[in-house]
Parts: sequence; structure tokens; C-alpha cells
Amino acid sequence: MPTAKELAAELLAVDPPGPPTRLFVRAWKREVFLVDPTADIRDEWDIFRQDHRGRPASWRAKLASLLLCDADGHRLYTAADVPALGKLRHAGLHEIFEAGAKLLDTTDADVEEAAKN
Repeated sequence: MPTAKELAAELLAVDPPGPPTRLFVRAWKREVFLVDPTADIRDEWDIFRQDHRGRPASWRAKLASLLLCDADGHRLYTAADVPALGKLRHAGLHEIFEAGAKLLDTTDADVEEAAKN
């Protein structure tokens, strides 16, 4: 019978994040990487959606800040970078948003619902 510490270690090893997803962003004519979302990332996205319900927000920039990473899966941005990301042209962020929404199992309709409620 495993000890509590051994069991805890086993459970943490059951479902580690996978490798980043490669995405060619046509608008930027370059490849980027999107992190394999963890529960913490999904929670941060859900909290953002809840906190901004019914108000305009930088939805695409926020999702990009959560998911853009280097080839090793290290996130490139934090919440503090969302305003700067929001200044980028729409096309590239929209491509990232579409791919990221699939990774997070969320939809444009979820975001539209949060924005109008």
C-alpha cells in the first residue's frame, strides 16, 4: 500500500501537460507555440470570463497571454502583458484565439455570452 506522499506523487504523474501545439499564424507569416492548457490556465480563463461578464474586455489578448509559449512550453506572457497584446492587429490574435478556444474547449459563443451578460 503506497504512503500518502507516494500516492500524491503518483496522481501528479498521471496526466502531465503534453508538448506545446505548433500553430502557423497566417497573418504573422510565422509559427508560434501554444501551451497544453493546465487546470490552472483554464481556471484563469474562467475567472477572467466571469470577472468581465457584461463588459468589454481584451478577450483575444487574454487568451493569447495564457497560451503563447516557447517551444519548451514556457509561457511568454502574463496578465500584465494583456494591454500590449491587445494593441496587435486583430487577424493574428484571432487565429490564436480560434486555436486556443479549441484547446480550452471554449467557444466564441461562450465569450459572446459572457460579454453580453
